[in-house]
This record gives sequence, structure tokens and C-alpha cells, in this order.
Amino acid sequence: MDLAAQVETNLVHYTLWTNVQVFRNNGLAILRGLPPSKLADLDPENLQEWVVPKAMHEAKCSMGEISLWFDRVAEIDLRPKRITLAIVNDDGTVVYYFVHDGVTKPRQN
Repeated sequence: MDLAAQVETNLVHYTLWTNVQVFRNNGLAILRGLPPSKLADLDPENLQEWVVPKAMHEAKCSMGEISLWFDRVAEIDLRPKRITLAIVNDDGTVVYYFVHDGVTKPRQN
């Protein structure tokens, strides 16, 4: 099973996302879906989220690579303010991190 399929399975069956789609372009897979609830407090309701899968052993990302993710999403839809990075371990564990487009003001708890 490739990384995109692993992340898709995790999103649908574990985190209960709906309408998950996989977009492939020049070796880059990007997923889009609807989480069951907001991922961050300030998010609007029913926000479609974008997810980029990466293998744990390839988890280092350059600024150019991250910029490419945002550019590829912009080819499909509007450029998002953030993308979620899904890091997949060899044992199938998936960990998610927000990657923002540019500088983001820190939140107060």
C-alpha cells in the first residue's frame, strides 16, 4: 500500500473524515477531505483540509518542497493558509502536523 492510501485509510477509518480524495501530480500525492470537527479553534465549520503524506525516513522538508505543496493545491483549488503534513512510520502509525503558508501569529492558550 502506498503512503497516500495509508493516510487515506487512516483519515477515513480512524479519524472519521469524509469526502476524502487523492490528487496525484508528478509523483506528489495530496489528499483533501472533511474532518468530523474543526482542527483548530479559529477554523470555520466544514473547512476542507489538505494533507500531504510523507514517510518518516523522508520527513525532512525544504522550503522549496513546502512551497511546491501550496502551489499544487492552488492548481486544484484556492491556496490554503495551511496544509497538514501526515508523517507515516514503518509500523503504520500516522502523526499529523500543521504547516502554515508564511508566518503565523502564535496563539494564546
